[in-house]
Amino acid sequence: MTMVPFDELFPDLARAESRTIKVFDHDSLLPGSYLLREAYCVEPRCDCRRVLLQVYLGEERPRQVATLNYAFEPPEPPFDDEGQLFIDPLNPQSELSAPLRSFVGNMLASDDDYRERLHRHYTMWKEVVDDPRHPDHAKMRSELHDDPSFRPAFTRQDPVRREGPKVGPNEPCPCGSGKKFKRCCRP
Repeated sequence: MTMVPFDELFPDLARAESRTIKVFDHDSLLPGSYLLREAYCVEPRCDCRRVLLQVYLGEERPRQVATLNYAFEPPEPPFDDEGQLFIDPLNPQSELSAPLRSFVGNMLASDDDYRERLHRHYTMWKEVVDDPRHPDHAKMRSELHDDPSFRPAFTRQDPVRREGPKVGPNEPCPCGSGKKFKRCCRP
């Protein structure tokens, strides 16, 4: 799944509505200005219902210090132990990622307007990505992307089959450690 920053399609709206957090004194965060840059999925008809929040520190020469993944709804089993907001394992992180996850999580839990803004931005984004007639559609989707004969370069040849019964997250790990599978060997 490819995620593209919201400001690439809606630069003026992003400039007006992006969240900036000013930190003056905090136990775990450096003082300064933190910008939360939103990114959304460019796959048509994908209803992933999430936003990637790229967190930058600094104004003159900002550096990315965290990437947080926020799902609009709580996750369903077997992923319910991961939470709605988590540190994205595929994107840049720093020593500030964990404290920012906590800080942003508290902000999202208490700020209805910001959550509604993210939902609105997601809806606007998906309208462009899903409608080939939209004037901005080509900025996110080329003709190749919308061509039904287009195939990814690397396709899975054979389906992956599980060899034994499925192991639930709260069952003992099959490796014999005695721990729950979700805390031991679960991928």
